[in-house]
Amino acid sequence: MSFYKCQFFLLGFLNLYIIEDLVHSQNHTLIFSKDNNIRNCSCSFDVQSCDYSLANLMCNCKTIALPKNKTGSRLSYNGDLTIWFSDTTTLGRLVNFTIVHNLKLSLCGATTLPTEYLAILGLRYLRVQAETIQEQSLTITHCNVKDRLCRAPTAPPFHISYLDTSLFNGLSLLKSYSVENISSIKEQFPNLPLSSWISATNKSYIVTLIY
Repeated sequence: MSFYKCQFFLLGFLNLYIIEDLVHSQNHTLIFSKDNNIRNCSCSFDVQSCDYSLANLMCNCKTIALPKNKTGSRLSYNGDLTIWFSDTTTLGRLVNFTIVHNLKLSLCGATTLPTEYLAILGLRYLRVQAETIQEQSLTITHCNVKDRLCRAPTAPPFHISYLDTSLFNGLSLLKSYSVENISSIKEQFPNLPLSSWISATNKSYIVTLIY
């Protein structure tokens, strides 16, 4: 191998290493409640679930106000979102009718949760963990407005996932079931929560039940 070819190979290898290092060092958002405070953290690595001390030490954290639970509003999280929670009220105010693609939920403490359905918009990948269940993951693949398959003359279906919070109580395998071509969530799933802005602006839905 000539000197120039060797140099070219070495530069390519270094560029690949730098790109891979940047991908692994990208920050993700961690939100948790502790001592009646909500902490929003930017972390460069995945902190062990419910290790509050390590998160405060190693992540860039700040105290924030708990979002008001308004079904007519919508929050959006970019990138990966991790939430540590101990009750459904706090979890609901953080994720209900929120746009998030990659989500990890960790139940902190041996708490029995009631059956409640939280709506998550555009969810693609979910991880859950609790004291009674090992970490489980679920991939939900549906058309997204930024994907090539969705670039059609008509508007793509709106994807909404409903998470059953009681799944954190047992040892059963994380499962999901999707129903496509839903024209009215209110009529076809009357017991599921629905936001007014969703029903007013969308004509077709994909509904995924996670349990």
